[in-house]
Amino acid sequence: MKLNENEEVRIVIVSLCLALGIMAFSVSGYMLLEKWSFMDAFYQTVITISTVGFSEIAPLTHGGRIITIAVIFFSITLLTYFFSQFITIMVEGRINTLLRGKKMEKRIGMLKDHYIICGFGRMGRQVCFEFKQSKVPFVVLDKDPVAFENNDIDGILWITGDATREETLQRCGIDRAKGLVSVLSHDQNNVYVVLTARGLNASIRIVTRAIEYESEKKMKRAGADYVVSPFRIGGSRIASIMLRPSITHFMDGLARAEEIRLTLVELEVVNNSFLEGKTIQDTGILEISESILIGLRRTDESMKIRPSMDTVLRQGDQLVLMGQLEAINRLEMLYSFKSVK
Repeated sequence: MKLNENEEVRIVIVSLCLALGIMAFSVSGYMLLEKWSFMDAFYQTVITISTVGFSEIAPLTHGGRIITIAVIFFSITLLTYFFSQFITIMVEGRINTLLRGKKMEKRIGMLKDHYIICGFGRMGRQVCFEFKQSKVPFVVLDKDPVAFENNDIDGILWITGDATREETLQRCGIDRAKGLVSVLSHDQNNVYVVLTARGLNASIRIVTRAIEYESEKKMKRAGADYVVSPFRIGGSRIASIMLRPSITHFMDGLARAEEIRLTLVELEVVNNSFLEGKTIQDTGILEISESILIGLRRTDESMKIRPSMDTVLRQGDQLVLMGQLEAINRLEMLYSFKSVK
């Protein structure tokens, strides 16, 4: 098991205390039994512990020889203990990381309709947090293995490798994946990921981040379905807080409230659903899910905001609802819906 930071500090402190204890025992023993001065006793202790082979500064009595034997025995034992723990600290963590990676790849090989997150930086970690909250299957991909050595990756499937390479994305199950998020630190790398992913899976949904404004069009042409600009979103957010502080505070409160947990979800009417041909009013889905109907997206990409309750549902329609996640999940189980998360 990999040692954590507290255990590593404890090992260093214990080793130093044992070393000082052996030296104190040796110096005091020589001073008492051999009647040596402190400097002579300390010198004899140092050359004994270091095993440099220098002769004693004076012939030893039986008591002095016993002290010397004890010091050599305990110093060698301490040295062996220290180096074994040092190897544990420096090597075992890397070995465990490699073994965990092999186990991860086996579990990832069984995934289907999952999501791939390329990049485990600050934004990537936030995406992982949201996915975990929504309880959807996903795998994280990052080039730096150190990113996965922290304690906050429990329950997360991950792979180390270059996200711009085809073989790496194939290890993540790109051909079976439902969506891909690319939040690498450089726009150029994100473009390469989008191009590679689109070439390996033409139907996958791709969302990526663009730092530079000019990169947004390139990522769209490369095959990204959605391009997110953190600076644009951040600017809109700041302006909203400044101009509409009460509304922003209210929406933030709804998002953070554990007892409410409101979320936006798209629900798709799948094939052979008995909801086909019925009006929204007749289905009763709003009452069952205790949610608010925000919009309706047709298969031709047309969007209706707050559609009439007399609107007839068709196969492929996507309803955008806002409500509690638990209630919407119950709605999926009761009716032939597919969540488009």
